[in-house]
Amino acid sequence: MMVRQLCVLQPFAPHISPPLLLRVEAVWQASGAMAFSFGLRPGPGWESLEGLRCPSRTGPPQRRDGLWDHTCFEAFLGWPESPRYWELNAAANGDWNLYAFSTYRSPPELVDLPQPPRIQLRRQARDLRCDIQLDLPPCWPEAMQPEIGLAMVVEEQEGRLSYWALSHPGDQPDFHDRRAFLPT
Repeated sequence: MMVRQLCVLQPFAPHISPPLLLRVEAVWQASGAMAFSFGLRPGPGWESLEGLRCPSRTGPPQRRDGLWDHTCFEAFLGWPESPRYWELNAAANGDWNLYAFSTYRSPPELVDLPQPPRIQLRRQARDLRCDIQLDLPPCWPEAMQPEIGLAMVVEEQEGRLSYWALSHPGDQPDFHDRRAFLPT
């Protein structure tokens, strides 16, 4: 079985966010394979994506904390009918991390993976695409389709951050809020 979702991300504060069009395709397979494809295009008033800051790869991808302090592609995988969820962070330079939470914003634990996610970035003047492939480890229950939250932090050249997600149900950007996840 395979499930494919195509979604549009919304800015938390449209009046101060750059005019972008952000789309994400998420694919889940019962085998435990996940794929995410984040696409960015300039919206009205922007001719290109040159105003965005995306670090280039300078060496092999590393597992790192704090990727959300800069441009970061994020996916949240929730256990249906459970407060448990995982957070995947991926940077444009290929750095990544995967955290497990037992409840909402509980202290995170690192999730061991048989192999790191495969992250590929393609950038042109009017298009940026980040493709992420992740094989869920054996500790993820077989054939359990996750509730999915999709989000992105966008950093502009001057360092200003904007927060994009499927929706923003709270009064602050909070990608961990399960009300913004796609149901199974």
